[in-house]
Amino acid sequence: MNTPPTDIDLLDRLAAEYVLGTLRGPARRRLERWRSRSVLLDERCRFWEDGLMPLLRGLRPLEPPAHVWQGIRARLDLRSPARGSRARLYALAASVLLIVAIGAFFYWRTLAPPPRASVVATIAAPSGALMWQVEIYGAAGAPARLSVRAGALAAPPAGRDYELWALPKGRAPVSLGLLPYRHDAMHRALSLAQQQALANATQLAVSVEPAGGSPTGLPTGAVVFVASLRSMS
Repeated sequence: MNTPPTDIDLLDRLAAEYVLGTLRGPARRRLERWRSRSVLLDERCRFWEDGLMPLLRGLRPLEPPAHVWQGIRARLDLRSPARGSRARLYALAASVLLIVAIGAFFYWRTLAPPPRASVVATIAAPSGALMWQVEIYGAAGAPARLSVRAGALAAPPAGRDYELWALPKGRAPVSLGLLPYRHDAMHRALSLAQQQALANATQLAVSVEPAGGSPTGLPTGAVVFVASLRSMS
């Protein structure tokens, strides 16, 4: 796979394993290539780096008591402290430390709150049925990624697509991409132009466009939904 995945949960797991150091070999090198091309993946890596690095800085080297090594040798029946035995002991100690680190990591992860949307919008049909739930993640005034989940009734018009637009004050609409349908979801990192548009917008709009989206970069069909953005802070 040459392109980064777009599933947020998968990216979050990969970023966590990468920062912890359990992602190795080709998988680690592939993620590093993805990170250079994916704003969303880079954001998740930074999230785990910010959370885990302070924990590592607080760790102090600890020399195990002599009886610990004696107990390990006894349990493994390593009677002679030969060179090979020492190597096996060091390998075992490293494995124990890795297991402890992984356990601490997953314990910390259960305490860390999940990412929370900073701005949301609910797009509903006149009947009140949910069409799309839009969530925008990122610091106030600096949105970074977009998540859209479709309701059961969200379906494309025949031969057309619905397209989502930010409506920045005093400026032309900016496309946020095509909308998903029927319980599907869309997750994507926002470009700089999209971030700037959302930072200055209080509303979103949905227009009917040719299949594949507007050919002009602006709405070309009827605007069928308009929804207000709500801050969650």
